[in-house]
Amino acid sequence: SLFNNAERGKFLNQLVSGVRKILQNPQDLSDPNNYHEFCRLLARLKSNYQLGELVMVDNYQESIQLMAKFTVESLQMWQFAPNSIHYLLSLWQRMVASVPYVKATEPHLLETYTPEVTHAYITSRLESVAVVVRDGLEDPLEDLGMVGQQLDQLSVIGRCEYSKTCQLLVQLFDTYAREYQELCSNPAT
Repeated sequence: SLFNNAERGKFLNQLVSGVRKILQNPQDLSDPNNYHEFCRLLARLKSNYQLGELVMVDNYQESIQLMAKFTVESLQMWQFAPNSIHYLLSLWQRMVASVPYVKATEPHLLETYTPEVTHAYITSRLESVAVVVRDGLEDPLEDLGMVGQQLDQLSVIGRCEYSKTCQLLVQLFDTYAREYQELCSNPAT
Protein backbone atom coordinates (compact mmCIF):
# COMPACT_ATOMS: atom_id res chain seq x y z
CA SER A 1 0.00 0.00 0.00
CA LEU A 2 1.14 3.55 -0.68
CA PHE A 3 -0.19 4.77 2.66
CA ASN A 4 0.07 3.85 6.30
CA ASN A 5 -3.26 3.64 8.18
CA ALA A 6 -3.32 7.33 9.15
CA GLU A 7 -2.45 8.48 5.62
CA ARG A 8 -5.00 6.06 4.15
CA GLY A 9 -7.76 7.53 6.33
CA LYS A 10 -6.73 11.08 5.48
CA PHE A 11 -6.71 10.31 1.75
CA LEU A 12 -10.15 8.66 1.96
CA ASN A 13 -11.48 11.65 3.87
CA GLN A 14 -10.27 13.99 1.10
CA LEU A 15 -11.67 11.71 -1.60
CA VAL A 16 -15.12 11.51 0.00
CA SER A 17 -15.06 15.25 0.62
CA GLY A 18 -14.47 15.78 -3.11
CA VAL A 19 -17.29 13.39 -3.99
CA ARG A 20 -19.59 15.22 -1.59
CA LYS A 21 -18.72 18.59 -3.17
CA ILE A 22 -19.47 17.24 -6.64
CA LEU A 23 -22.80 15.84 -5.45
CA GLN A 24 -23.70 19.14 -3.81
CA ASN A 25 -23.04 20.98 -7.08
CA PRO A 26 -23.55 18.42 -9.87
CA GLN A 27 -23.87 20.63 -12.97
CA ASP A 28 -20.71 19.17 -14.58
CA LEU A 29 -22.26 15.71 -14.35
CA SER A 30 -24.64 16.64 -17.18
CA ASP A 31 -21.80 15.69 -19.55
CA PRO A 32 -22.22 11.92 -20.19
CA ASN A 33 -18.46 11.24 -19.99
CA ASN A 34 -18.10 13.07 -16.66
CA TYR A 35 -21.19 11.31 -15.35
CA HIS A 36 -19.90 7.88 -16.36
CA GLU A 37 -16.46 8.44 -14.82
CA PHE A 38 -18.03 9.77 -11.63
CA CYS A 39 -20.16 6.62 -11.37
CA ARG A 40 -16.99 4.57 -11.79
CA LEU A 41 -15.32 6.60 -9.03
CA LEU A 42 -18.23 5.90 -6.68
CA ALA A 43 -17.98 2.16 -7.37
CA ARG A 44 -14.24 2.26 -6.69
CA LEU A 45 -14.83 3.80 -3.26
CA LYS A 46 -16.16 0.52 -1.95
CA SER A 47 -13.75 -1.58 -4.02
CA ASN A 48 -10.75 0.11 -2.46
CA TYR A 49 -12.01 0.81 1.05
CA GLN A 50 -13.88 -1.16 3.68
CA LEU A 51 -17.31 -0.02 4.83
CA GLY A 52 -15.81 0.35 8.30
CA GLU A 53 -13.36 2.91 6.89
CA LEU A 54 -16.05 4.75 4.94
CA VAL A 55 -18.31 5.26 7.97
CA MET A 56 -15.40 6.93 9.77
CA VAL A 57 -14.97 9.78 7.26
CA ASP A 58 -16.03 13.29 8.15
CA ASN A 59 -19.64 14.01 7.19
CA TYR A 60 -20.35 10.36 6.32
CA GLN A 61 -24.06 10.81 6.99
CA GLU A 62 -24.35 13.65 4.46
CA SER A 63 -22.13 11.81 1.98
CA ILE A 64 -24.14 8.58 2.00
CA GLN A 65 -27.37 10.56 1.77
CA LEU A 66 -26.07 12.45 -1.30
CA MET A 67 -24.83 9.21 -2.89
CA ALA A 68 -28.27 7.66 -2.38
CA LYS A 69 -30.00 10.71 -3.84
CA PHE A 70 -27.68 10.65 -6.86
CA THR A 71 -28.27 6.92 -7.35
CA VAL A 72 -32.05 7.27 -7.13
CA GLU A 73 -32.06 10.16 -9.61
CA SER A 74 -29.76 8.23 -11.95
CA LEU A 75 -32.00 5.17 -11.85
CA GLN A 76 -35.00 7.32 -12.68
CA MET A 77 -33.16 8.76 -15.71
CA TRP A 78 -32.68 5.29 -17.22
CA GLN A 79 -32.27 6.67 -20.75
CA PHE A 80 -29.39 9.05 -19.93
CA ALA A 81 -26.47 6.71 -19.26
CA PRO A 82 -27.57 3.08 -19.05
CA ASN A 83 -23.98 1.79 -19.03
CA SER A 84 -23.25 3.70 -15.81
CA ILE A 85 -26.00 2.06 -13.75
CA HIS A 86 -23.81 -1.01 -13.22
CA TYR A 87 -21.29 1.08 -11.27
CA LEU A 88 -23.90 2.62 -9.00
CA LEU A 89 -25.51 -0.73 -8.26
CA SER A 90 -22.04 -2.17 -7.67
CA LEU A 91 -21.37 0.47 -4.99
CA TRP A 92 -24.54 -0.39 -3.10
CA GLN A 93 -24.17 -4.13 -3.60
CA ARG A 94 -20.65 -4.13 -2.18
CA MET A 95 -21.60 -1.94 0.75
CA VAL A 96 -24.52 -4.19 1.68
CA ALA A 97 -22.45 -7.35 1.24
CA SER A 98 -19.87 -6.02 3.68
CA VAL A 99 -22.31 -5.12 6.48
CA PRO A 100 -21.72 -8.36 8.45
CA TYR A 101 -18.00 -7.60 8.59
CA VAL A 102 -18.17 -4.00 9.84
CA LYS A 103 -16.49 -3.58 13.18
CA ALA A 104 -16.98 0.19 13.45
CA THR A 105 -19.56 1.40 15.94
CA GLU A 106 -20.63 4.30 13.71
CA PRO A 107 -23.92 3.66 11.88
CA HIS A 108 -23.59 2.80 8.18
CA LEU A 109 -27.18 3.98 7.46
CA LEU A 110 -27.66 1.44 4.68
CA GLU A 111 -30.97 0.33 6.20
CA THR A 112 -32.16 3.88 5.51
CA TYR A 113 -30.93 4.30 1.95
CA THR A 114 -30.94 0.86 0.30
CA PRO A 115 -34.76 0.65 0.26
CA GLU A 116 -34.77 3.94 -1.69
CA VAL A 117 -32.31 2.52 -4.21
CA THR A 118 -34.30 -0.71 -4.54
CA HIS A 119 -37.57 1.19 -4.96
CA ALA A 120 -36.07 3.51 -7.58
CA TYR A 121 -34.65 0.63 -9.62
CA ILE A 122 -37.83 -1.43 -9.65
CA THR A 123 -40.28 1.41 -10.27
CA SER A 124 -38.12 3.06 -12.94
CA ARG A 125 -37.88 -0.18 -14.87
CA LEU A 126 -41.62 -0.75 -14.64
CA GLU A 127 -42.30 2.83 -15.73
CA SER A 128 -39.86 2.47 -18.63
CA VAL A 129 -42.15 -0.07 -20.28
CA ALA A 130 -44.87 2.51 -20.99
CA VAL A 131 -42.31 5.00 -22.35
CA VAL A 132 -40.71 2.37 -24.60
CA VAL A 133 -44.10 1.31 -26.00
CA ARG A 134 -45.46 4.85 -26.35
CA ASP A 135 -42.35 6.37 -27.95
CA GLY A 136 -41.11 3.30 -29.83
CA LEU A 137 -37.74 3.38 -28.07
CA GLU A 138 -35.24 0.58 -27.82
CA ASP A 139 -36.22 -1.54 -24.83
CA PRO A 140 -33.40 -1.73 -22.26
CA LEU A 141 -35.12 -4.73 -20.68
CA GLU A 142 -34.41 -6.75 -23.83
CA ASP A 143 -30.69 -6.76 -23.01
CA LEU A 144 -30.92 -9.94 -20.94
CA GLY A 145 -27.25 -9.94 -20.00
CA MET A 146 -27.40 -6.44 -18.56
CA VAL A 147 -30.75 -7.05 -16.85
CA GLY A 148 -29.47 -10.31 -15.35
CA GLN A 149 -26.37 -8.59 -14.00
CA GLN A 150 -28.40 -5.74 -12.53
CA LEU A 151 -30.86 -8.14 -10.91
CA ASP A 152 -27.96 -10.06 -9.36
CA GLN A 153 -26.73 -6.79 -7.88
CA LEU A 154 -30.22 -5.77 -6.80
CA SER A 155 -30.81 -9.10 -5.06
CA VAL A 156 -27.96 -8.29 -2.67
CA ILE A 157 -29.07 -4.68 -2.18
CA GLY A 158 -32.66 -5.75 -1.50
CA ARG A 159 -31.57 -8.10 1.27
CA CYS A 160 -30.46 -5.19 3.47
CA GLU A 161 -34.08 -4.41 4.31
CA TYR A 162 -35.67 -7.58 3.04
CA SER A 163 -39.11 -6.96 4.52
CA LYS A 164 -39.34 -3.56 2.79
CA THR A 165 -38.23 -5.09 -0.50
CA CYS A 166 -40.84 -7.85 -0.22
CA GLN A 167 -43.53 -5.37 0.72
CA LEU A 168 -42.67 -3.23 -2.32
CA LEU A 169 -42.71 -6.20 -4.69
CA VAL A 170 -46.05 -7.47 -3.40
CA GLN A 171 -47.58 -4.00 -3.58
CA LEU A 172 -46.39 -3.44 -7.15
CA PHE A 173 -47.42 -6.92 -8.26
CA ASP A 174 -50.89 -6.48 -6.79
CA THR A 175 -51.29 -3.07 -8.43
CA TYR A 176 -50.20 -4.25 -11.87
CA ALA A 177 -52.18 -7.49 -11.61
CA ARG A 178 -55.31 -5.49 -10.77
CA GLU A 179 -54.71 -3.14 -13.71
CA TYR A 180 -54.17 -6.12 -16.01
CA GLN A 181 -57.39 -7.77 -14.86
CA GLU A 182 -59.30 -4.53 -15.43
CA LEU A 183 -57.88 -4.23 -18.94
CA CYS A 184 -58.78 -7.84 -19.72
CA SER A 185 -62.34 -7.42 -18.47
CA ASN A 186 -62.83 -4.12 -20.36
CA PRO A 187 -60.90 -4.55 -23.63
CA ALA A 188 -62.61 -1.61 -25.33
CA THR A 189 -61.02 1.03 -23.07
